Amino acid sequence: MEVEQAKTRSQMPVLESLRILGIARRTYYRWRRERAWEQERRQPLKPVQVFEALPAEKAAVKSYALAHPEIRHRELAWRMIDEDVAYLSSSTVYRILCEQDLMCRRPGRRKRYREEHEKAAFPDHIWGTDFMYLKIGKEQYFLIAFIDEYSRYLVHWELMSTMDGNRISTAAQAALETLPRDAEGKVLVQPIIRSDNGSGYVSKEFGGLLEFHGLNHHRIRPHCPEENGIMERANRTLRESIDEHEIKSRYDAEEALRNIIDHYNHQRLHSALNYKAPVVYYRGDPDQIDEQRRRKLSQARHRRKQTNLGTRQPTLPMNSPDSAA
Repeated sequence: MEVEQAKTRSQMPVLESLRILGIARRTYYRWRRERAWEQERRQPLKPVQVFEALPAEKAAVKSYALAHPEIRHRELAWRMIDEDVAYLSSSTVYRILCEQDLMCRRPGRRKRYREEHEKAAFPDHIWGTDFMYLKIGKEQYFLIAFIDEYSRYLVHWELMSTMDGNRISTAAQAALETLPRDAEGKVLVQPIIRSDNGSGYVSKEFGGLLEFHGLNHHRIRPHCPEENGIMERANRTLRESIDEHEIKSRYDAEEALRNIIDHYNHQRLHSALNYKAPVVYYRGDPDQIDEQRRRKLSQARHRRKQTNLGTRQPTLPMNSPDSAA
């Protein structure tokens, strides 16, 4: 525009430039308004993202992620839903974390997936068991655990100083006593025991115990620990958690293990369980948790749509009888 060029070159006020150019003040400001309108029309309109996460939800995700840096984004999303922090999908949480530069990408691992006939079909169908070495001070101990492969629930564990057939049999008997029974005291289900070929598991005492209870014993092939992968993965998680504690005695180890396994069974969300705790699949109702999560997500999307569209008169709540009709 000539007025702008004259003002820039002469360094004079706008009104003085208008007087010299013979342009009315009203005309100049009308030109400016028309130019602004033309530029605004040329800019493409950004569509309203109806279900875009609200600023408060993004702030809640950021705050929760900073408070729990050890949790990955999928588990983070389900934890926030269960704890009523924010109701967002894992993909939305992932995008928010990326925007905040809080997403730490880890290299993928190649997994070996089991065939259907190898998997447990219901609670107490297959129990895995294994040992883990623990050195406390100058002493060597052995942690034996039994895990329900369907739910990943650690049904029993013991810290032992030896791993012979008698000690393994005693621990197995204690684990079997946790099985549900009917009114007459009869065990309702008999699990298949999966283990490696360690000396204690192939011992006469352990075999006699399983035969007494009428249980099948599935021993994995030698040098194939992935066949007992669920128990092996649980041991790795326990090992990583134990390493975070300062353990000076057997008492310290048992106390730490008691807290770690309680958290593992009742609070830790497992990706293989659709991010639910093992106790939910072992003795709970996972479908009820799924329904609660679905309802929370649907109601949050409904509220988010109202806010993003700027609805002046809110619609009926999703859980009201009229809205259901």
